[in-house]
Amino acid sequence: MAKIETSISINKPVEKVFAFLTDLGNQKAFSPTITDVVFSGKVGVGTKFTIKSKYGNREFSTENEIVALEPNKMFGVKTLAAPPASPVTNTYTLEKDGSGTKLHLSMDAVVTPGTEGMVVPQLKAGLDTALAAIKKAIG
Repeated sequence: MAKIETSISINKPVEKVFAFLTDLGNQKAFSPTITDVVFSGKVGVGTKFTIKSKYGNREFSTENEIVALEPNKMFGVKTLAAPPASPVTNTYTLEKDGSGTKLHLSMDAVVTPGTEGMVVPQLKAGLDTALAAIKKAIG
């Protein structure tokens, strides 16, 4: 299991950043490949949702589940990958940073032994890109 961590400062209050993160429709802002987010019901621990993505001409759907939700502090999402892939958990932790927010993102992912040197930097770059997109989308 590899734990990849990164963070970004956002010049918005914790409450606004948390509200943005937990509005599942905003998942589209996390990546330009996301085309749709499908869910029903109330957002809470145990809520499942589908993210539809497009890479080139290929379309993909990933099932996700909210595994942590602590107002204005933490939001965790587990991607339920089908074998041979393994589930990945992304946890967003928010802390007050002056008048803004320090948004931390950690990913727990299974990485094939011997590939860590190549895969972990790629995963971290993806997390950094997602945080930058979130910061831009929040304004």
